Amino acid sequence: IGAGGRGKAHANALANAPHVDFVAVCDMDETAGREAAELYGIHYVPSTQELYAHDDVAAVGICVQTPTHHRLAMEAIAAGRHLLTEKPMAASYAEAREMLDAVRESGLRAALSYQLRFAPVFAKAKELCAVIEPLQIIFARQRGMLTAKYLSPAPFDGIMDFISHDIDMIPFLAGRTPTAVSAVLRRDTWSDAGAIDVVSAQIEFAGEGGPCFGHISSSMGGQGIPQRLDIVGRKGFVFAEGNTVHFTTEDNPPGPLDPRDRWALSFEGQVRDSTIDLYDHWAAAALYPEHCLAPAASYEDGYNALLITLAIVESGRSGEKIQLADFAASLA
Repeated sequence: IGAGGRGKAHANALANAPHVDFVAVCDMDETAGREAAELYGIHYVPSTQELYAHDDVAAVGICVQTPTHHRLAMEAIAAGRHLLTEKPMAASYAEAREMLDAVRESGLRAALSYQLRFAPVFAKAKELCAVIEPLQIIFARQRGMLTAKYLSPAPFDGIMDFISHDIDMIPFLAGRTPTAVSAVLRRDTWSDAGAIDVVSAQIEFAGEGGPCFGHISSSMGGQGIPQRLDIVGRKGFVFAEGNTVHFTTEDNPPGPLDPRDRWALSFEGQVRDSTIDLYDHWAAAALYPEHCLAPAASYEDGYNALLITLAIVESGRSGEKIQLADFAASLA
């Protein structure tokens, strides 16, 4: 559902995912919809009502602007269709909560488009986190200036749109429950639209093994700076630069004279559109009940990412640490 913008990438992923039989595209824009339908040799339908009249449509990908995620997701759930929604999950906490509750009641397989989880570097980092027991995760990704449509004061625009993946990645790697958020933000550093363009945030986690901390650093002024992921664990460390992961799984820290082996895995040449892997995994989970939805991001993960995003913005505004349980209660 949605043939323009990000919808084009989703359509390509659907067409190339082995477990997916891509049958139709739905868009109110007939020109864009028919163009996609012709490209992939599938049906074009102008409305979701007509789409759900087709019994062969078992699942949908929702790839439209954020303000319409809630309406289209609730329609899909009511129609009994599995669904994958572009990030962020919704335009507000209330919408995300309603979507999550509806999915839980329906038993449908619902996922969020956090495809970085399937990129080889991050998949390997997640595997290693199960061994090293993370204590501190630092994720720094920079980018250049966003286009005008992303430059607004809204909590999901500006650099917050870009780091939506980072906000999902930190809890994914930590494997624990996020409990608190603190952040420092800047607005209007490079524009006058009120958009957040620099962010430094810390996410605190609780769970077995004691506290863990995640740090996010990003801006619209760092295009060309390589992304960096550092994970310090009780039993080793991981750091990733570009498409290479360096790691050790020995006790941490080593003795002052102890030698320390370090390994490196390069994924150069293995890079492809991880959205294809996301769609394929989600489709398999929808087809086969015994197939686990993880590591795909569930609606629970999407809800948590949205809550953390709103908490980052509130902490940046107030200068205070935000306790997530209390914050969620205040938004309910």
